[in-house]
This record gives sequence, structure tokens and C-alpha cells, in this order.
Amino acid sequence: MVVKVLFLVGILLALLMRFWGGYDGIFPWLLGALGIVTGIVAWKERTVGILIASIALIVALSAIKEQPFNPTWLTSAVFYIRVFVAHVALAAGLLAVFAPRQPEP
Repeated sequence: MVVKVLFLVGILLALLMRFWGGYDGIFPWLLGALGIVTGIVAWKERTVGILIASIALIVALSAIKEQPFNPTWLTSAVFYIRVFVAHVALAAGLLAVFAPRQPEP
């Protein structure tokens, strides 16, 4: 349940960051840090499928971001969501490689 809440907070924060300014400043760093925390919590809670879901979201968000007919507000919103999800995948992926855990029965 905690992972779902963190993931939702990250997505909402990413959408809000789109309105707070450009790609500069501390906002992307904070969003990345929240993504890393979310990935670590997902690993600790043995959340099944978080790594595959994150990878699928990153691929889908990358495809959406590159469409030339998107309005700029959508492109920047997708960028921030992708920043968050990429950091979730980074933390979950590194922990899955270096500290693998078996799912609980």
C-alpha cells in the first residue's frame, strides 16, 4: 500500500512540477530522490512487478514525449513523470541485481 501511495504522490508531484517552471533548479532532483525512495520501499516490501512496470512506463512515456504533435504542456508533464519513474526503476533495478530478495509466499 505504501508503494502505491508513494507512486501516486510522485506522479502528482511530477504534474505539479510542470507548472512550477522549466527543467532547471532543484525540482527534478527532488522528484528523482522521491523516485529512488519509492524504488527502495518497493524492494523492501517485495512489490512484485515494479521493475517491469517501471520499464514499460518509461518506454511508453518516451514514445509519448517524442510525438511532434503534442502540446508543450503535455511534453513537459510527461518529461517529469518519466524522471520520477526512471528513478523508481533505477533503485529497484540496482537492488534487484545487488541484493536480490525472494517474494514472500
